[in-house]
Amino acid sequence: MRGVLSMLLAVTAVLPCAAEVQVFEVLGGERVAVFAKDGAKAAVLVFIDTECPIANAYHPELRRLEKKFGPQGVRFFMVHADPETSVQKAAKHKEDFGITAPVVIDKGQKWVKKTGATVTPEAVVVTPDGGSVYRGRIDDRYADFGKKRPEAKTRDLELALTAVLAGRPVPSPRTKAVGCRIFVE
Repeated sequence: MRGVLSMLLAVTAVLPCAAEVQVFEVLGGERVAVFAKDGAKAAVLVFIDTECPIANAYHPELRRLEKKFGPQGVRFFMVHADPETSVQKAAKHKEDFGITAPVVIDKGQKWVKKTGATVTPEAVVVTPDGGSVYRGRIDDRYADFGKKRPEAKTRDLELALTAVLAGRPVPSPRTKAVGCRIFVE
């Protein structure tokens, strides 16, 4: 029991609380309650940037994950980490890359700061109780800058969501995301 408590405390220290992630103003001005849908079990915040080639390369995988996990109660949100992203630029980016999830422009970088995201793309999984259970890469397709595998060996975000939906602890609650640095103002 003591070991489990120590592990939970360690995870809590690594993953900042996301208790305030409850309502987003999405592209178009609509306010969306993150867990308003009946049965919503988790939300995925994916930090993106219009100019990041690594983040842009992940949009097909993110659509696949949204299609797989959306019907099971997981909501996806694409969060523009650059506070200077205009509504027009975000809308064009959404159209150009076929983004199907609601898009949020993080004015003031409130969500970047609350979650601790450092690069795009970086995913954060939060639960209805406000806990952050995963933060990191989508998968290991990018080992480092300029080191891209043809196929991912480990699909970290998918594993995390599978664990959450099964009521199990996330196997690796923190992984290192590779991408474009988020500059915090």
